[in-house]
Amino acid sequence: MIRNKANLSLIIGAAAVAAAALLWSLDGIFIRPKFYHLPAALVVFLEHGLGFLVLLPFFIRGWKETRSMSRRTWGSLGWICLWGGLLGTLFITKAFFAAYDPEVETTLATVVILQKLQPVFALVLARILLKEKLRRDFYIWAVLAILAAYFLAFAKQDVRLQDIRLIDPAAVYALLAAFAFGSSTVFGKRFTQEVGFANATALRFGGTFLLSLIFILIGGQFRAFPAIEPLHWKLLVLIVFSSGALSMFIFYFGLKRIPASVATIFELFWPLSAVILDYAINRNTLNATQYLASAVLLFSFVMIVRRKPAR
Repeated sequence: MIRNKANLSLIIGAAAVAAAALLWSLDGIFIRPKFYHLPAALVVFLEHGLGFLVLLPFFIRGWKETRSMSRRTWGSLGWICLWGGLLGTLFITKAFFAAYDPEVETTLATVVILQKLQPVFALVLARILLKEKLRRDFYIWAVLAILAAYFLAFAKQDVRLQDIRLIDPAAVYALLAAFAFGSSTVFGKRFTQEVGFANATALRFGGTFLLSLIFILIGGQFRAFPAIEPLHWKLLVLIVFSSGALSMFIFYFGLKRIPASVATIFELFWPLSAVILDYAINRNTLNATQYLASAVLLFSFVMIVRRKPAR
């Protein structure tokens, strides 16, 4: 009975993380590109400011819990706000800007392959920092899932293995983004061990909002504020109730129930859902490699949640 309850909690948590990843893929494909002519830090500031307003009731309700947080928990919050909230977004934006800029000699493949190292960083840090001990077969399925995610990315005609350039500014940004997001999953798990997922989401958005405010004040990026159009405000509201506050609320709900190692694998639902959405909306058909990679990724997900992680 206890084992069945633990397995159910694992499945629910994994499904929640996958659902959050689905919302993130919607953001990357349909929403985020509309902001590319604005400073990335300004967009981070606005989306986290609006998100924090929506999450304010959870922040108020969790004030007593916040006041009793340990130094370690405050440190974890600082890490996920700085790296996951602010720097990770800036790094990945700069990496893709470089990849799409015709005047910069870089390639999309460079960004894609290095950004996909995110689960590797998370798995290593989860083992070192959280002392997560998982069954040997977990790592087998984790490796298969990561490889499947790579094949999903490289199945596109404009992403070729031979185009990868490791000595490249975009490569540095992509690698830093992978570390930022991967490590934030681990520190997020440590954070939610002591804080409820609703309060954790509110604190994460509030902290990132303050850090991004400092960043844009120092960088003078408030000057770009007049360039914000009515459409951008509508999209910002859409982000809050999809890939922003809502997705992080769902993500922390799931992360509280599963190990960080499992969470980082189910975050790979992001590239899978992106491919599916590209087909459903843009009618870009999947090739044989993408079908096979999708099947392997889904099968790996099933095998991971079938077994209770070793403690």
